[in-house]
Parts: sequence; structure tokens; C-alpha cells
Amino acid sequence: MYLDQWVWIRLARANVGRPQHKEDQRVLEAVRAAAAKGILFPLSATHYAETGRILDWRQRKDLTDVVAPISLMQTIRAQPVLMRHQFLVALHETLGRPAFCPPRPEVLGVGVHWGFSGVQAFFKVVNNEGQVIDVDRKRLRHFNEYAEAAVFTGPLPNDLPGLFDLGYVAPRDLENRPGSRVEYEQWLSEQLGDRSLDADDLRALVMAREIHHEYTDLLNGIFAEYRLTLSMITGSSTGMASRAKAVAFMERVPTARISADMKALLFRNKGRSWSWNMLRDIDALSLAIPYCHVIVTDKDAADLLRRTGAGIRHDTNIVAKLHSIPELLDDLTSSVGNVASKTGWDEIGPSDGEYHLQIPEPLPYDDRLAGASMRLVDASGRALVMPNSGTKSVRQRHN
Repeated sequence: MYLDQWVWIRLARANVGRPQHKEDQRVLEAVRAAAAKGILFPLSATHYAETGRILDWRQRKDLTDVVAPISLMQTIRAQPVLMRHQFLVALHETLGRPAFCPPRPEVLGVGVHWGFSGVQAFFKVVNNEGQVIDVDRKRLRHFNEYAEAAVFTGPLPNDLPGLFDLGYVAPRDLENRPGSRVEYEQWLSEQLGDRSLDADDLRALVMAREIHHEYTDLLNGIFAEYRLTLSMITGSSTGMASRAKAVAFMERVPTARISADMKALLFRNKGRSWSWNMLRDIDALSLAIPYCHVIVTDKDAADLLRRTGAGIRHDTNIVAKLHSIPELLDDLTSSVGNVASKTGWDEIGPSDGEYHLQIPEPLPYDDRLAGASMRLVDASGRALVMPNSGTKSVRQRHN
């Protein structure tokens, strides 16, 4: 079940004794009970972006105190990784290349690195020769749980001056830079304002623009790898026949289709202005719908998605009422029963039954730890750099 940011905020308010509606406490209890049974409530990169925009650190911390124990900081994989798979499947179905349908990638993993780069990474103890040292795995998991929650919460006010010196860019400042995605969408809306396009023409235009503006680098890489060209998709067709084949290809790419369909509906409404909230909703929902059973979003987004037919195509229940969540969870748990509790966390260490939000006690010292440090490493033990959820919060796949 994918919960939009506003749902998490409502649950956080209930958790600190300030529910917006008295029924919110019942929803919070139902979500916690479902999570204990193994129902997953994954986050996306958009949750990090939207949390980073909250100016008050205390509010971000209150949000984390609810999000982390319920979601276990499990995230939907970075968009470029999942989009690559979607495009490869579409090319296999359209052109027969790759020759075999590519296997479905792992969708859910743990934490910010999985959500922004698509690579699973944990903090581990590394000696001065770059080798991972085997330490108390339960305590190591405790540290990683704390670290993931701290990244989601974001920097303390006292930390900001030093971070700015290191090049940190606050999410709101990033959004206000010239040439933003919002500016581009608004510009296109103004260009379309004087044109009379029927629904099919507008949809085809937006799909073509999605390929060019959003996925050029990804597609160019795939085409080079498999020695393909975009013209191979349309064949020798020209005019309307060529357009029909291009549209048919895009319709095989779930996330691109949902995104383009939502944008086309918005462009048809000439009275609407574009906003970051709108773009973030499109980014998050178009990625989550193909991989989740239930989506809880706001009324506006739910209406757009209903008109696109995305929920029906992917057998995903899309709702906009927070107080319907307990009943939805009852249906979900009764259909799947108790889910195995194994998660991506099992790689790092066993669970003791709770998610740790406080910094753990230091590891007991022994000679092996001389010169060692805590480093973020992937499954092979290679040291990585933590993704910056401030500077890449809005559009990780670009720039």
C-alpha cells in the first residue's frame, strides 16, 4: 500500500496527539497492525523530497517517528532502473530485441540509496585496507536503522551552515532555480493555449515530448546497447501510421504512459497552473501504480488516474479517502494472510522486533577496529557515496 505524503502527515499528527480528525487515530492503529502482519508501506524518492521541503526540523522528526517504524524505510527502487526494465520489455514485445523478455528486477529495497540510485547499500565497518570487518550484526542493523531515519529527517538547523559550505542545496532553493521542470511545463501549457488539438492529438504530442524530454538519455543508452533506433519502432510508416506505432510503443511502458496521460489531462485544462506538488505527484504515482496493490492519494490525483484507466490496467486500487484505509487493509490481509516478514534488512542483521530511531551505543573496541571507519558499501563491499536527497530531491534522473 503506497501512502501519499499527506497521509503520512495525518498519521504523524495523530501520533503526537493532534489528529486532524478523530478517526485518524483508528487509521494509524490499523496501519501499524497491518505492518506488523507484513503488509508493506513503501516510500519513494518523492517522500524524501517532500519531507526535505518541511522547514521545521521538529515536524520532520515527528513525521519520521511514524514513517520509519511502519515503512521500515523500505523504498521503491530508483526510477531509472525500473524504467530501463519497462522499456526493455516494450522493445522485446515490439521488436523482439532483446530476444528474451528481461526478468523483473527487485522493486523494493531499503533506504535512500535504493530509492535514488537503485543500488542496495548499508553502513558497515571497513578497515584501513578497505576490507569489511565482521561485527555484531544486530548492533550494525541498529546503526543503519538510525542512519536511514536520520537521512529522511534531514539536517538539524545547527548543521546547515557547515553543510552549505560543503555545497548542500536546500530543496526549496533548488526548485526556484531558473529552467526548472515547472517552468518547462508552464511554458508548454502556454504554447498549447492557442492551439486547437483534439484529445488524441494532444496525447500523442505529450507522449512524444515525454520520450524527448524525460527519457532521451535512457533510451539512447538502450538503443546503443542493442543497436536499435527509434525509427525501427515506427518502421517504414509515415504520418498518422508512424504516430500510431510510436503511441502503441509508449503504451507498453507503464510509468511513461501514466505520466503522459496525467499530463495530457492537465494540459487540456487551460485554467490550471503547474506546480511542484503536481509534478511530484505524477512522478511518484506513475512509478508506484505498476508495483503496488493499493494507492492512497489526494482527490485531484485520484480523479486524474481514474480518467486514465491506470488502476484498472494494473489491477491497483486507487483511493482518496484516508478513513477507508482500515477496511482496505482488512481486505488486503485477508487475501494474502500473514506475509513473510523477510525484508531487505535481513542482509545487514537480525531484527529484535523494533525499529531503532536513537543512535546506538558504540561497538566494543577490539584490535581489529584500529584505523577502521563506518562506510557506506554495496553488496560487494565497494564503498559508495550517500545520495544527496537535497540536491537530487526532485529529478534524480536528470542533471
